[in-house]
Amino acid sequence: MTMKIYTKRGDQGKTSLRHGERVAKDDIRIETNGQIDELNALLGIVVALMPADNPERERLHNLQLLLMKIMGMIADSSNVLPSEDKSFSSMIVDLEHYIDENTSKERFCFVVPGGSLLAAQLQFARTKARTCERRMWTLRRDYTLDDEVMRLMNRLSDYLFILALCVQ
Repeated sequence: MTMKIYTKRGDQGKTSLRHGERVAKDDIRIETNGQIDELNALLGIVVALMPADNPERERLHNLQLLLMKIMGMIADSSNVLPSEDKSFSSMIVDLEHYIDENTSKERFCFVVPGGSLLAAQLQFARTKARTCERRMWTLRRDYTLDDEVMRLMNRLSDYLFILALCVQ
Protein backbone atom coordinates (compact mmCIF):
# COMPACT_ATOMS: atom_id res chain seq x y z
CA MET A 1 0.00 0.00 0.00
CA THR A 2 1.39 3.40 -0.96
CA MET A 3 0.88 6.48 1.16
CA LYS A 4 -0.30 9.60 -0.62
CA ILE A 5 1.94 12.60 -0.07
CA TYR A 6 -0.87 15.09 -0.62
CA THR A 7 -3.71 15.63 1.82
CA LYS A 8 -5.58 18.50 0.10
CA ARG A 9 -5.83 20.14 3.55
CA GLY A 10 -3.59 23.00 2.40
CA ASP A 11 -5.66 23.92 -0.63
CA GLN A 12 -7.32 26.76 1.26
CA GLY A 13 -4.09 28.47 2.33
CA LYS A 14 -3.64 26.82 5.73
CA THR A 15 -1.09 24.32 6.99
CA SER A 16 -0.41 22.55 10.26
CA LEU A 17 2.24 23.14 12.86
CA ARG A 18 3.80 20.30 14.81
CA HIS A 19 0.90 19.68 17.20
CA GLY A 20 -1.84 20.12 14.64
CA GLU A 21 -2.52 23.85 15.02
CA ARG A 22 -3.72 25.19 11.66
CA VAL A 23 -2.14 28.46 10.56
CA ALA A 24 -1.94 30.54 7.38
CA LYS A 25 0.75 29.40 4.96
CA ASP A 26 2.37 32.83 5.25
CA ASP A 27 2.48 32.73 9.07
CA ILE A 28 5.95 33.86 10.19
CA ARG A 29 6.66 30.39 11.62
CA ILE A 30 5.92 28.76 8.26
CA GLU A 31 7.86 31.44 6.35
CA THR A 32 10.87 31.06 8.65
CA ASN A 33 10.84 27.28 8.38
CA GLY A 34 10.58 27.58 4.61
CA GLN A 35 13.69 29.76 4.52
CA ILE A 36 15.58 27.34 6.79
CA ASP A 37 14.45 24.44 4.62
CA GLU A 38 15.89 26.20 1.55
CA LEU A 39 19.17 26.77 3.40
CA ASN A 40 19.28 23.11 4.35
CA ALA A 41 18.77 22.11 0.72
CA LEU A 42 21.58 24.44 -0.34
CA LEU A 43 23.87 22.88 2.23
CA GLY A 44 22.95 19.51 0.76
CA ILE A 45 24.15 20.73 -2.63
CA VAL A 46 27.36 22.02 -1.03
CA VAL A 47 28.03 18.66 0.63
CA ALA A 48 27.35 16.84 -2.64
CA LEU A 49 29.85 19.09 -4.46
CA MET A 50 32.60 18.63 -1.87
CA PRO A 51 35.31 16.03 -2.34
CA ALA A 52 34.56 12.95 -0.23
CA ASP A 53 37.70 13.49 1.84
CA ASN A 54 36.89 17.09 2.82
CA PRO A 55 36.58 17.17 6.62
CA GLU A 56 34.00 19.99 6.44
CA ARG A 57 31.42 17.60 5.00
CA GLU A 58 30.75 16.16 8.45
CA ARG A 59 30.43 19.60 10.07
CA LEU A 60 28.01 20.69 7.32
CA HIS A 61 25.97 17.52 7.79
CA ASN A 62 25.80 18.21 11.54
CA LEU A 63 24.72 21.77 10.77
CA GLN A 64 21.94 20.36 8.59
CA LEU A 65 20.75 18.26 11.52
CA LEU A 66 20.77 21.33 13.77
CA LEU A 67 18.76 23.27 11.18
CA MET A 68 16.18 20.49 11.25
CA LYS A 69 16.12 20.72 15.04
CA ILE A 70 15.53 24.49 14.76
CA MET A 71 12.66 23.87 12.33
CA GLY A 72 11.12 21.48 14.85
CA MET A 73 11.45 24.08 17.59
CA ILE A 74 9.76 26.70 15.42
CA ALA A 75 6.94 24.33 14.47
CA ASP A 76 6.42 23.55 18.16
CA SER A 77 5.00 26.26 20.36
CA SER A 78 7.58 25.77 23.11
CA ASN A 79 10.63 26.83 21.02
CA VAL A 80 12.80 26.32 24.08
CA LEU A 81 16.07 24.44 23.87
CA PRO A 82 16.27 21.73 26.53
CA SER A 83 18.94 22.76 29.07
CA GLU A 84 20.84 19.50 28.58
CA ASP A 85 21.15 20.07 24.82
CA LYS A 86 24.67 21.38 24.28
CA SER A 87 24.73 20.73 20.52
CA PHE A 88 24.13 24.38 19.64
CA SER A 89 26.76 25.88 21.96
CA SER A 90 29.24 23.18 20.94
CA MET A 91 28.70 23.94 17.24
CA ILE A 92 29.09 27.68 17.86
CA VAL A 93 32.49 27.03 19.46
CA ASP A 94 33.47 24.77 16.54
CA LEU A 95 32.45 27.38 13.97
CA GLU A 96 34.29 30.17 15.80
CA HIS A 97 37.41 28.00 15.96
CA TYR A 98 37.24 27.29 12.21
CA ILE A 99 36.64 30.97 11.42
CA ASP A 100 39.54 32.10 13.63
CA GLU A 101 41.94 29.54 12.15
CA ASN A 102 41.05 30.41 8.56
CA THR A 103 40.74 34.18 8.70
CA SER A 104 43.68 36.23 7.58
CA LYS A 105 44.89 39.22 9.54
CA GLU A 106 43.85 41.47 6.68
CA ARG A 107 40.89 43.76 7.02
CA PHE A 108 37.49 42.31 6.01
CA CYS A 109 36.37 43.03 2.46
CA PHE A 110 33.51 42.02 0.24
CA VAL A 111 34.22 39.39 -2.38
CA VAL A 112 32.61 38.65 -5.71
CA PRO A 113 31.02 35.19 -5.35
CA GLY A 114 32.48 32.57 -7.64
CA GLY A 115 35.88 31.04 -8.10
CA SER A 116 34.41 27.57 -8.37
CA LEU A 117 30.94 26.07 -8.37
CA LEU A 118 31.44 24.94 -4.77
CA ALA A 119 32.57 28.39 -3.61
CA ALA A 120 29.64 30.04 -5.41
CA GLN A 121 27.15 27.63 -3.78
CA LEU A 122 28.72 28.34 -0.38
CA GLN A 123 28.27 32.08 -0.95
CA PHE A 124 24.66 31.42 -2.00
CA ALA A 125 24.15 29.39 1.20
CA ARG A 126 25.71 32.27 3.17
CA THR A 127 23.17 34.73 1.78
CA LYS A 128 20.34 32.29 2.56
CA ALA A 129 21.66 31.91 6.12
CA ARG A 130 21.42 35.69 6.50
CA THR A 131 17.84 35.63 5.22
CA CYS A 132 17.02 32.87 7.71
CA GLU A 133 18.52 34.88 10.53
CA ARG A 134 16.45 37.95 9.58
CA ARG A 135 13.25 35.88 9.47
CA MET A 136 14.16 34.38 12.86
CA TRP A 137 14.56 37.85 14.37
CA THR A 138 11.15 38.77 13.00
CA LEU A 139 9.71 35.57 14.47
CA ARG A 140 11.35 36.29 17.81
CA ARG A 141 9.30 39.47 18.21
CA ASP A 142 6.23 37.31 18.89
CA TYR A 143 7.59 33.85 19.75
CA THR A 144 10.32 32.53 21.99
CA LEU A 145 13.48 31.43 20.23
CA ASP A 146 16.54 30.42 22.23
CA ASP A 147 19.57 32.74 22.34
CA GLU A 148 21.93 29.89 21.38
CA VAL A 149 19.89 29.26 18.24
CA MET A 150 20.19 32.91 17.28
CA ARG A 151 23.96 32.89 17.92
CA LEU A 152 24.36 29.77 15.79
CA MET A 153 22.57 31.38 12.86
CA ASN A 154 24.80 34.44 13.12
CA ARG A 155 28.00 32.34 13.16
CA LEU A 156 26.75 30.09 10.36
CA SER A 157 26.86 32.81 7.72
CA ASP A 158 30.36 33.85 8.83
CA TYR A 159 31.51 30.22 8.66
CA LEU A 160 30.05 29.78 5.16
CA PHE A 161 31.80 32.98 4.02
CA ILE A 162 35.19 31.78 5.25
CA LEU A 163 34.63 28.25 3.96
CA ALA A 164 33.83 29.66 0.51
CA LEU A 165 37.13 31.56 0.52
CA CYS A 166 38.99 28.40 1.59
CA VAL A 167 37.59 26.19 -1.21
CA GLN A 168 38.06 28.61 -4.12
